[in-house]
Parts: sequence; C-alpha cells; structure tokens
Amino acid sequence: MWRSLRDRFGRLAATMWLIVTVAFFCAYKLPGDPARMILGQKATPEAIENFRHQTGLDQPIAVQYSRFVRRALTLELGESLVQRRPVAELISERAGQTLTLILISLFFLALCGLALPVCLRLIEWQLPQKVYRSLWTFLAIAPPYVLSILALLGFASWLKWIPVSFDGTRPSAWIVPALVLAAYPIAVIIRLLSDQIENVLGSPFVRTARAFGYSEPQVLLRFALPNAITPAMAAFANGVAFFVTGTFFVEVVFGIGGLGTLAYEAVRNKDVSVLVGVSIVFAGSICSISAVLQLLLAVLDPRTEAQDA
Repeated sequence: MWRSLRDRFGRLAATMWLIVTVAFFCAYKLPGDPARMILGQKATPEAIENFRHQTGLDQPIAVQYSRFVRRALTLELGESLVQRRPVAELISERAGQTLTLILISLFFLALCGLALPVCLRLIEWQLPQKVYRSLWTFLAIAPPYVLSILALLGFASWLKWIPVSFDGTRPSAWIVPALVLAAYPIAVIIRLLSDQIENVLGSPFVRTARAFGYSEPQVLLRFALPNAITPAMAAFANGVAFFVTGTFFVEVVFGIGGLGTLAYEAVRNKDVSVLVGVSIVFAGSICSISAVLQLLLAVLDPRTEAQDA
C-alpha cells in the first residue's frame, strides 16, 4: 500500500513539474520583449535595460529557470511584471469566479451526464434518447471555444437571454457558460453510460434477475447501474479535470474574470510569473483530481487497480 502511494505521489509530482516547466519555457519563447510591451514603445533604452535588470529578465534562461523552480518549491510565486502585485494575490482574487463556474458546470455534469440517461431509461422515453445520441456526437467533437462563440452569439446577440457583457451578479449569466464548459464531458458520459447500461442489461445475470421476478426499475438500479457506473465515474472525474483547462476558453469568450482570463492576459503580456503561477494552480488541481479518481475507482471496483485519469 505504502509503495503504491509513493509511486502515485511520485507520478503526480513529475506531472506537475512537467506542466509548469513547459509553461515556463513556452512563455519564455513567446515573441516580443516583455520590457518593451510593459513600458511601451516610447520607453528609452535605458529604462528598458533598467527594468530588465530589476526583474531579472537580463539573466540567462538557466538562471531564470532555477529561480523559478526554487520559488515553485517554496510556493513563492513572485510578482507580476505588469501589475506589480504578488502573483498569489492576483490568483486569490480571480479564483472565486473560476471556482463558481466549475461548481455550476459540475452540477450540470452530474444532472445531465449521470442522472439523465438513468431517468430516461427508467421511463423508457425513447425519443429524447435518440435526440441526445445525435447531440452528444456534435458536442463531443466541437472545441470549447467554438461552442462558446456560438452560444454567445445565440443566447446574447440573437435571443438576448443573457447580457453580452458578463455580469457575475446575475445568476442567469452563469448558466450558459457553465453549460458550454460541461458540454463535452456530458456528451462523453451520456454515450458511455448509455452504452454500458445496454451491455449490462444483456448480461446473463440480468436475465436471471428478471427470471426471479425483479421489475425493470429494480433490475436497472440494483443490478445494471452498479456494474455500468465505474467507467462513467472515470469519465466524470476526467470531465472535472477538463473543467480546469476548458475554463480558459470559456472565460475569455464570455468575459469572466477568472483564472482562465488571468492566464490569457499573462500570455498576451508575456507575464511569466503570472503564467507560471496559474499553471501551478491548474496542474495541482488536475493532479489532485487524478489522485481522488484513483481512490474512488478502487472503492467502486476493488477488482481494478487504481490508474491515473
């Protein structure tokens, strides 16, 4: 057991290191000079050189990377090059909106992805199942930024159900972005859970249960669902991990001032400190979700070994 836990934490630590390292070097290789972008085109060469020296941008990349690793290990994220404020403070200010978006998306994921296929099967309502089987094919292949743009055009510009400019004080303003963020995981889980239920209902032990006089709802809830839910729960946890990365596109399109928008602003301004800080938060969230998934799958199905999401 201890060896398994040690291996898991080792893999999670390696994953986090890889993610933040890629983020650092990608930010470093972005075109443009951060000093020129921050100080403006009219800044004198002396001012630019002084700024680069104060922020350490004039040092070799190996020195900057070693300083970044040291700060990451001590959770000392440094200061934003643009806003001249601690990165941790910026992240704490923006994390609330991202967390709100993810929690609402999580509600829709549980409602539409897990509960809806079971309810439709219980009432034997075939038409919605056929409709949703067509919908999840489109939702599963449509990128989040495409769905975000289409949803913003449809619900804000044409139907005028939501404001074009995001207003977080209005509960209705969160519904469409949350549904867009949850669309891909919902499509995957509906397809997976529906197919698993169909396969299990054709199993010999289900036919035996029917022969003993169990009703169809009892067969579904007592025998089929427990055997079909494990793959769906794995997809559910992967969907939560998808929320962490998918929020980047949804927030930017809808104008939600969360961590996704903060990361976009950091990329645009080549603010390496902020970009690395947000990457650490995203990587930590994904790795934590993966660890919880491993434990959950082991509890749901002890026959399977816990694997990463």
